[in-house]
Amino acid sequence: MSRTAEELVPSLLGLWLLLCSWVCPGSTELQAPPDKIAIIGAGIGGTSAAYYLRQKFGKDVKIDLFERGEVGGRLATTAIQGQEYEAGGSVIHPLNLHMKRFVKDLGLSTVQSSGGLIGVSNGKTLVFEESSWFIINIIKLIWQYGFQPLRMHMWVEDVLDKFMRIYRYQSHDYAFSSVENLLHSLGGDDFLGMLNRTILETLQKAGFSEKFLDEMIVPINRLNYGQGTGINSFVGVVSLAGADSGLWAVEGGNKLVCSRLLQASRSNLISGSVMYIEEKTRTKQTALGLCPL
Repeated sequence: MSRTAEELVPSLLGLWLLLCSWVCPGSTELQAPPDKIAIIGAGIGGTSAAYYLRQKFGKDVKIDLFERGEVGGRLATTAIQGQEYEAGGSVIHPLNLHMKRFVKDLGLSTVQSSGGLIGVSNGKTLVFEESSWFIINIIKLIWQYGFQPLRMHMWVEDVLDKFMRIYRYQSHDYAFSSVENLLHSLGGDDFLGMLNRTILETLQKAGFSEKFLDEMIVPINRLNYGQGTGINSFVGVVSLAGADSGLWAVEGGNKLVCSRLLQASRSNLISGSVMYIEEKTRTKQTALGLCPL
């Protein structure tokens, strides 16, 4: 997972809740497919939802996407001296199966994320400096922090393994009545508890030292989200996963995924800000209040 994946997760949760209102597991009554669907936001969340909803409900449903800015949301690029650089969700985790599928289905190409050697400073001196030799890095890490880096890697991998269950649920069109039920099905009380604790509290409880947290975990969170260890534990794990190897990006910019999904979904892009949502109780329809740009 990465910042890209982290943005994709809430949209898919909302998508499954929408599908659940159409046909819930255990229900013997199928409701008629919707005639019209409105989606707010044309980032990776909105465009992927439109793509999946088109596949689910077919060609006759009318899908409107409301977007006040550019298609892509946080998957943005910026031009510097004529060269485009990622300025939002810049890397994608190798376990992000949705993005892998999008790249394949939409005919896009990928590039491996690459960077130079890193160093960690405590404000006065470098406390860790990466080498181009893997074995030297291992020795340095063990000398500096014992086996805590290995424990951290195993802990993040365990969370990712549990979260990967989300793909099995989706492959069987299984939906949940609430986000809490979904997260409980993925990781039990551990996942629900992570929503109510900071990453600092979680890692302290797991026995990681203040030195390791200050010198390793804080820099990763600063780099990925511009924050320290006060962020939510679930978000913190996403940040730590973004430090894994094998990260990649879409050639030409990750935002191309959004524009291609929008095109493939055959949705109507409407420029403007949605100011309110009003339910019409008699007809069971919903009206959108739109502020045109």
